[in-house]
Amino acid sequence: MRFIILLYLLIGLTAFFTAKAQVEHPTIQLDSLISEINTATDSALVDIYNEISWGYRNIETDSTIHYAQLALKLSRELNYLNGINHSLNYLGIAYRNRSNYSKALELFFEALKSSEYSKDLQEISYTLINIGNIYIFQTNYHGAIDYFQRALENAKMIENKNIMAYCYLNIGRSLVGLNKLESAEENYKKAQALRTDMNDLEGLVISNVDMAELYIKQQLPDKALQLLQTNLSNVMKLNHTSTLSLSYINMAQCYEMKHELVLAKDYVEKSMEINRAYGLKNNEAQALQLLSKILEQSENFDMALSYFKKYVATKDSIFNEENTRKIESLHAIYQSEKSEVETKYLREQSRLNQVIIKRQQAIIILSVVACLLFLTVAIVAFWSSNERKKLNAQIEMQKEKAFKHNNDLIDINNEKNNLIRILSHDLRAPINNIKGLTQIHQMEHTEFNEADNQSLELIKSESDRILSMISKILNVEALQLESKKDPFERVNLIKVLENTLASFNKTAQNKDIQLVSNFQIHELFVLGDQVHLYQIFENLISNAIKFSPPHTTVALDLNIVGHSVQVSLKDEGPGLTKDDEKKIFKKFQTLSAKPTGNEVSTGLGLSIVKKYVKQMKGKVWYETTLGKGTTFIVQFTLA
Repeated sequence: MRFIILLYLLIGLTAFFTAKAQVEHPTIQLDSLISEINTATDSALVDIYNEISWGYRNIETDSTIHYAQLALKLSRELNYLNGINHSLNYLGIAYRNRSNYSKALELFFEALKSSEYSKDLQEISYTLINIGNIYIFQTNYHGAIDYFQRALENAKMIENKNIMAYCYLNIGRSLVGLNKLESAEENYKKAQALRTDMNDLEGLVISNVDMAELYIKQQLPDKALQLLQTNLSNVMKLNHTSTLSLSYINMAQCYEMKHELVLAKDYVEKSMEINRAYGLKNNEAQALQLLSKILEQSENFDMALSYFKKYVATKDSIFNEENTRKIESLHAIYQSEKSEVETKYLREQSRLNQVIIKRQQAIIILSVVACLLFLTVAIVAFWSSNERKKLNAQIEMQKEKAFKHNNDLIDINNEKNNLIRILSHDLRAPINNIKGLTQIHQMEHTEFNEADNQSLELIKSESDRILSMISKILNVEALQLESKKDPFERVNLIKVLENTLASFNKTAQNKDIQLVSNFQIHELFVLGDQVHLYQIFENLISNAIKFSPPHTTVALDLNIVGHSVQVSLKDEGPGLTKDDEKKIFKKFQTLSAKPTGNEVSTGLGLSIVKKYVKQMKGKVWYETTLGKGTTFIVQFTLA
């Protein structure tokens, strides 16, 4: 038994260092393409750059980005649409391999617009597959399948076996995520059959790795291990770093299932070396999670917990709040652009209707005149008939366009809803991890004093509150239902204000800004929605700190006026210009003032404040002096 283990280790180490040596040297084919750069010009040079970028996609991400950027720059100078479509997709794939999903999705949407403009059905299909892959990484498998099915329909229309193979492979991956293993295996086999028919070694190698993962899901480690070991030499031959990393992770899983923990640990550590060398964060997260599990089975609980924390941190770095906000903003901008197109179309249709009305009026006048002269009547009637046919044809054409455009808008809205579901799911996971780790930390350290425990309890309560906010804001169906019901309830406004101020103390201290408040009472109830109240004051306080210079004061005051309460927030920032005042409560508006600490501003905060205050039948307004600061006043009805 020891001899067999040593033999496996020797084979694995030899394979790893051989692969590493191969990865460090570009293939002969890439060398040949690079040598052609000096002799090629214009669109031919763009095609060479893109082909080199594609060749590096699974070998070296930096080279992929470098050559794709060269191709994109030259394509735009030449207005070469095919080159633009390819380079945008290749850049997106590179950033996806780096787990920068927001940047990748931005590039894929730009590629989709470009390929739709050029009506390139092949490039539209490839881009749909790339967007679907982002959905897989976000674990929205139903949304991913929709994209792959659309791409598959296009591929069948143009009889492109390569695209069909990609679609079957990715549909299989999505079905594995949905635990529909038999259907997944059918799709994998269809992909392998097409790759075999095309004599595509690279496609077969990637399909084999996915098939091995399926065998692991089916609790068939020996079958998976045999396929992975047979496939390994071809992975090294192709210099695929990401595929090699996944192969080692899958082999480690097989050995872990067979309770051969020494070999499992060895292979997962090989994967981690590759992940760290080439920035493969998603693979690194999988490897860290598996290593934590292996160490736990080896009863090395301290190390297992340490690696599990690293796994959580790595996963959070991929799906952090900033990336999620970028993805949400990207979809909002995309939807806004589509709405502008729709508005433009409606204006054009209105103009056409006016033309039709004027022409019809002309026909009536000519008909009256034609009554006087029979010959004139005959001529005018003939002319009018022809014009009417043309107008009817135009109307029918506009109806068809309107129908198609309406379906496109429905698809866009469904995509937006799918993304919101993704965000709702993936934001909850890291926040639950924060709460769980806080509880573990609290249980493991009994020496904490009362102040420390209060801080930890505040972290847990804030986590619960954020989860509640996510459920309200990011769930589309909930937002739609919420707009139809009365959201009023009794809420202690003083508690909301105190908790919100406490959550911003650290941020204010970091900028040397003093938060001042003076509440003479501990309870004051208003009619409203508690989550929305928190968001109103979080946005107002966040803006005040963001745009105030250091060594200034942000003051929060409260006054009762009749049956209402007014909360005022005064800062010593730059104030508002006349131009700022025209757009202050509108979405995605950038004001003249800039954040004093290089903070990020999405242009959504004040529009959210206006919306929620209006929903609760309150009022919000401001008083400003340019160069001296701004005061925002919010008024609610007392309960």
